[in-house]
Amino acid sequence: MNASLERLLDQYQVAMASPENQRRGQHGVPICVGMEEPVCWHHLWGYDINRLFTDAAFYCEETLRQRLWRFENIPDDARLGDGIAAWLGHYPEYTYVGMDVAFTAAGVPNIQTDHPMTRTPDPRLVPMVDFGTSGWMPRQLRWYEDINRLVGHRLQVGFQTWWRGPLDMAVQLRGYENLMADAVERPTFVHALLAHLVDQRSRWYSGYARHFDCPVPAGAVGDDWINVPFISPAFFADFVLPAYLQIERFHGSLRHVHSCGNQTPVQKHLLRIRSLAALEVSPWTDLEETIRNLPDGMGLGISVHPNDVLFATETEMAARLQRIRDTCHGRPFSLGTAGLTPIHHLSQADAFVTQVRRWLTLARQIMDS
Repeated sequence: MNASLERLLDQYQVAMASPENQRRGQHGVPICVGMEEPVCWHHLWGYDINRLFTDAAFYCEETLRQRLWRFENIPDDARLGDGIAAWLGHYPEYTYVGMDVAFTAAGVPNIQTDHPMTRTPDPRLVPMVDFGTSGWMPRQLRWYEDINRLVGHRLQVGFQTWWRGPLDMAVQLRGYENLMADAVERPTFVHALLAHLVDQRSRWYSGYARHFDCPVPAGAVGDDWINVPFISPAFFADFVLPAYLQIERFHGSLRHVHSCGNQTPVQKHLLRIRSLAALEVSPWTDLEETIRNLPDGMGLGISVHPNDVLFATETEMAARLQRIRDTCHGRPFSLGTAGLTPIHHLSQADAFVTQVRRWLTLARQIMDS
């Protein structure tokens, strides 16, 4: 038995049962601070992210410590839950189709850019995905078993599922310039590539359901290349939307589509995904135009730019928060931040926390007024 881990689990479960944890999430407008994981943890605590993703005991201890630190220092609406994810960063899916992924000590990803597909536009160069053996899958299964062995007696351990979207994967396989040229010169290939990637995603989820003896879960997609002008609305409608509708059909629903980029010009196309109950409004997405584009009852997940938290004055913060409140009056929405990292004058934890709490205090006062 790992005594230090058991002590952390004791502390965590006390915090989880605390009145403060029960209070969180009771406001009309939920407000949650997003941290840029895993990079932010390296900046705060200095450890090598590669150790976080290879030493299961260290991963469990640091995950609990970081959650407790966050709970004690950032009084937003994020509750402590009774689960822990067997997480290996944001990019395992690339390895399933034959790409290498590595991390610097600071957590910055290095994803292979010279796949055979980069040189030759042939979907057959993307291997068939097998849940048990493709890419990092043996590592992920061992990782899940190791974390379950360490903390599964006290927390629900979640297996990391396929989140990365087909557009991001196509760009990484083919290269951005090549894929954009393909859309003009060989559009049939682009359709075939995206459909093949969705097929492999579906194969993976069928294997997941068999392995864990569970239903295929609702769909969710992260595609950061949904970012106009890097793609056009016409490109999205012609190539990406059919892939999303294919994902929706397989899963029975597509509940969440994420992009850090500008989604405003493609929102009318996203509305064709009937099971999509809410849309993100990233820092690069125009809020006023979003309100005009979407039905009144559709929820919004609004994220402000990190600069609006870490570098803005209180006057600047208040003006931006009031604009969000007034623009969204009468509509369901949540408020958050794009991923925050302690940098420059806020590189020390105390200074970072002071600035984040300043923004949170203003945000709560303005959203409740």
